[in-house]
Order: sequence, then structure tokens, then C-alpha cells
Amino acid sequence: MSIQCPLRLLPVLVTKVWGGDALKPYVVPQDGPGAAEWPEGQPVGEVWIVSDRGEQSSVVADGPFAGRTLQGLMLSEREALVGGSILGDDDSFPLLLKLLDAQANLSVQVHPDDRAAKTFGGSSKDECWYILDAEPRAEIFLGLSPGTDAKKFAAGAATPDVVDLLQRHPVSAGDGVHVPSGTVHSIGAGIAIVEVQTNSDTTFRVYDWGRVGIDGEPREVHLEESFHSIDYKRAVDPPGPMEFKPCPSDRSGANGSSSTDSPSVNRVATLADCKQFVAEVLEVHEPVEMTVEALPTVLVVLSGSGRIEIGDGEIYPLVKGGAWVLPADLESAKIVDADGELKLVRARPARA
Repeated sequence: MSIQCPLRLLPVLVTKVWGGDALKPYVVPQDGPGAAEWPEGQPVGEVWIVSDRGEQSSVVADGPFAGRTLQGLMLSEREALVGGSILGDDDSFPLLLKLLDAQANLSVQVHPDDRAAKTFGGSSKDECWYILDAEPRAEIFLGLSPGTDAKKFAAGAATPDVVDLLQRHPVSAGDGVHVPSGTVHSIGAGIAIVEVQTNSDTTFRVYDWGRVGIDGEPREVHLEESFHSIDYKRAVDPPGPMEFKPCPSDRSGANGSSSTDSPSVNRVATLADCKQFVAEVLEVHEPVEMTVEALPTVLVVLSGSGRIEIGDGEIYPLVKGGAWVLPADLESAKIVDADGELKLVRARPARA
């Protein structure tokens, strides 16, 4: 079967002991089947905006596929949805996108690479973060401090001493961070992010700051798995401001032909370019094509507004907080009528 239209997805709100309400401005009021209201008074730590994972599977908000889940579409319209892209866990949709609100430090953790995942189960995971907001002096923990080997790390793991074995990096709104598999990391308090990752839920927790979960019980740690998943020789790229460059021009001349005489005023910066996906941040001011042949494209609107226009002339509004999947069988989808403030995350899986 075919899809051939953009799919707007409803967010899934997830409470976490370390959450709050900082993500509320990024979640537009929702309607349609499966829509959820913001749970006032509860700590929302994550908003799953594009997800094919069990009870957190995204629901299509409107259109001919309204009420269908991303998981269901992967069962009945897989080829139309993902084309020739690499797949996630259990042949699921290849990407998982979330918003995170860290009102307190997240756990110190690591995601396995392919080798460790085969040993301990689960799947490898790469991820990247775009910093939406950060309080003064907010920081992330990314990678091991110089001179930390497996023996030294094992001696300090699961105790407060482990924090001294990590590199600490100050961050500000607009920074980008790439977290390859095998990298020890934690998001510090006072940071809100949008996260793009491979569709894997395999996380090995090293240290959880001595707290308990919402159920009042200490959360499980996975020391043995972590020790064998960490790449002790990895040199991490520190976070920093995104480096924007002009996009390839997509303007049309008077006769309908493409005009590339002058550079586009649209700008793009790369969050991550790894073997499983590419994630970018775009600033859009003039029409730009979003589709590529036989691959899906995920769009998340961070600010501003515009419209998606597909080949038959149909229009779909873009507003802050909106999340869209452009299926692989959609031949053309342009962003048009950008308001001058339109910024979005674009992510695509790699080809299988």
C-alpha cells in the first residue's frame, strides 16, 4: 500500500523523577485520536515525538491515516514508509526522537556498540542532542577524563567518585552534542534538549546520584554491562555552537527551471552524521525540498512557522512543536511560506 502524504504525529508525554515542565512551550496543544493533555503537577521528563516503541508508539494526528500508530504502519505499509532505509530494533522504524527536560542530573550511562550489544543483548545506539535551553553554568558529562582506563573506572563506578572520572562541558542554548555508542555520558541539571537517536532502548546505567525512582525504589545499575560497553580510548568531540552553512539553492526561475546563480539564504548545520542516520538543524527562509529518494524524512519544528507543500499542491501547516514524518514514497514535499523564524530538526536514516 502507499502513503504519499506527510504524517503529523502526536507527542507521548512521559513522567520522570528528574523531569518538570520546561518542555511545555515546545508541545503544541493537541487534538485528534490519541491526543494527551499536559499532566499539570507531574514531572514530565520526556516527550516522545517520533516513536515506534510499544506503548509509546506515536499516533498519526489527522489525515487519511489518523489514529494509526507508527508501529502499525510499519506492519502494513513498511515499504512505503521507510523504503530502503536501515531498520531499528525488531525491524522497527529506524529513528527515535524525544524532547528531554533535565531538572536534575540524569543517570551516568552508556549505550553499547554492536559488539557489546551482541554480548549482553539489545541493540547499539548512537544519539545526538540539540540544546533547547540551559540555565547559567549548566553542563553535560561526556566521555572519560584523561588517564581514565578500565581499571580506574571500575574502581570508581557506582559511587560519587565516578563523577571525577568524567569530562564536564558547559553548554548553552543552540549547542550541538554527538554521543556515539560506547561513550559514557549524562545530561546535567537545568538543560532541555531535543534528541535524535537510533531506535534502540538499550541503556546501561552506571550511577544514579543516590536517588530513588518515582516508585520510591533505587533504580537498577548495570555495572558489568557498562564496563564492557565503554570505549576507553574514545576521544569525544566537545559540545559547541552549531556551524551553519548555506543550503543548496532550491529556488525556481521564471521559466520554472532551478536557479542556482546565488547561494540560498537557508542555512543548515550537522548535529550528527553516523553510519545509522544523519541529523541536521535547518533555518528556513525560502522554499526548500525535503524529500530524498526511497528514504523517510523526520521534521521537528523548533521555532517559527511555515507550510509543507506536496506535489499535488496540498498544504500542511508547520508550527512550533510539530513533528512530521515524510514517508519514503512521497516524491516531493517542499517547505514554503516560512515566516523568517522557522527552525527545525531534520533527520534521515541511512540506507540499508
